[in-house]
Amino acid sequence: MVRIAAVRPRAHWPADVVARPWHSAAAVSAFCRRRGFLARPGQVVAEPSADGRSVTLNIGLGPAGSATMAAFRAAAAAAVRNAGPARTLRLDLALADDSALPAADRARAVTEGAALAAYRYDAHRSGRTPGPLTELAVVTDQDAAVAEALAVCAGTCLARDLVNCPAGELGPEEFAHRIRALAGERGLECTVHEEAGLTRLGLGGLLAVGAGSARPPRLVEVDYRPPDATGPVIGLIGKGITFDSGGLCLKPAAAMRSMKADMGGAAAVAGALAALPRLGLPLRVRGYLPLAENMPGGRALRVGDVVRQADGTTTEIVDTDNEGRVVLADVLAHACRPGPGRCTVLIDVATLTAAVSHALGTRAGALFTDDEALAALVLGAARRAGETLCRLPLLAGESRWLRSAVADRANGSHRPGDAVQAALFLREFVAKGTPWAHLDISSAAFNEEGPYDETPCGGTGFGVRTLAETLRLLAPEPGPTGAKPTGGGSG
Repeated sequence: MVRIAAVRPRAHWPADVVARPWHSAAAVSAFCRRRGFLARPGQVVAEPSADGRSVTLNIGLGPAGSATMAAFRAAAAAAVRNAGPARTLRLDLALADDSALPAADRARAVTEGAALAAYRYDAHRSGRTPGPLTELAVVTDQDAAVAEALAVCAGTCLARDLVNCPAGELGPEEFAHRIRALAGERGLECTVHEEAGLTRLGLGGLLAVGAGSARPPRLVEVDYRPPDATGPVIGLIGKGITFDSGGLCLKPAAAMRSMKADMGGAAAVAGALAALPRLGLPLRVRGYLPLAENMPGGRALRVGDVVRQADGTTTEIVDTDNEGRVVLADVLAHACRPGPGRCTVLIDVATLTAAVSHALGTRAGALFTDDEALAALVLGAARRAGETLCRLPLLAGESRWLRSAVADRANGSHRPGDAVQAALFLREFVAKGTPWAHLDISSAAFNEEGPYDETPCGGTGFGVRTLAETLRLLAPEPGPTGAKPTGGGSG
């Protein structure tokens, strides 16, 4: 684990490597000029000190005033990856003071880039050794921004750890145990519903999907309820299929290689919840993690089976590999039930459909919502957080593929437009008038290409930063007569 701290610009912090971001208008050393350093975004030139005892990493930010938070994240990540065998790294932001970004945003972005690029998952390597970098200093007077960034990064790294853990070790029971322990550490309320509890709640979809596995399903509910909470009750729902074989509609072997990541939505929600106590937002948040394995055991769902969902309606199973929407539907309906804990804004996160990857590639997620204010808020949060979300339409005509001759609906089997069909399926379970957003993060939750910017191979933690920033925007702000809720939503 790399220790990261903010230090004041005049503080003494001995470092093996000093990283300095430059704009292209800045006057760099002759050493850099000889090596063609033009401060292009992502360009790095290592310059040794005169005595050879330390190294300065000159990192490009592009033209003066053009650097975004993403550019600062990428620069900090490049510094960490190019630090070599150094034990200490100092990120000096003084040379980027002419940036159009506020100082707090620069500090937050640099901290995120460095902390996330320093992440390693080596729990299953024999004879593992710690990484070369042990200490990192961000030179800034924006202590609060650094602390907030570290809280969100810790949640992102938690999500990465959960996704990277082999499914044989992290089934529904083990996942639930880890979240309960985490909740105890962070002062969050946590309830774990086992099979009898799921039956009482009427979560027939979750029970049916988990029936084919020897490891029974769970529903974990986590409640963040600070004493000063006001405004809406936000429900975060994360799909938690700890391994997706496809059920009796078995996936081919190549498609199963990343299916330990099919709980990436639940991991993202867990990461965001873990960050909340450190962020101190005066907002009530309820997290729902439906956990199950989709396996082809003797009690597995069959094609043609009919499942009764939590709202009393029925779903015909036409494809057992479309299990995620069946599970999420139950929990959406459960979160909308009348009562003191009823959620007034809902956001679900899921690695739901391959169709999103075909449309947007492997580094972006899709946003579906029919609430314009919530759409603007979530998209703005994603931009600020450095995660790419694209809004896709809820095309009503695609609901024709959800018709069933024997039940209220089918769980869909038409691949063209499947991401839209899945979102339309979920929308039916949201109470009328409740603002709702669906994030389909598909391939963005698991990186099989190789590291880039602050993103490692394997679990990416995609969604944690967007959720945390969304909650920040939804949190009430002090007004002239007290706290008043801000943010999107129509009801």
